[in-house]
Amino acid sequence: TDDQPIPITVEKIIAEVANVYGVSPDDIRSNKRSSQISNARKVAIYVVREITQMPLASIGMEFGGRDHSTIVYAVNSISQSIHKDSNLKELVETLIKNIRERGKN
Repeated sequence: TDDQPIPITVEKIIAEVANVYGVSPDDIRSNKRSSQISNARKVAIYVVREITQMPLASIGMEFGGRDHSTIVYAVNSISQSIHKDSNLKELVETLIKNIRERGKN
């Protein structure tokens, strides 16, 4: 068995993104569709993918049992938005940097 601890958990990432967007981690995992929650969810999925390199199906499970195609859509959606929106790019980069730095401590 692989006993390596995962230094940065999905929990931490979701909590961090929820905090930035002013929603709750439960909101992010829920099926709520408000744009704020939906954006936070897509960003959280994107950041989890960037940081953990988890398989898409596993990420889907962490986000309330979502289908892997939903995860692909979220990741692609944020990738495209980042190219068009420098504020979002900065937000996502800062999130990733902060989460990585906390993971080291």
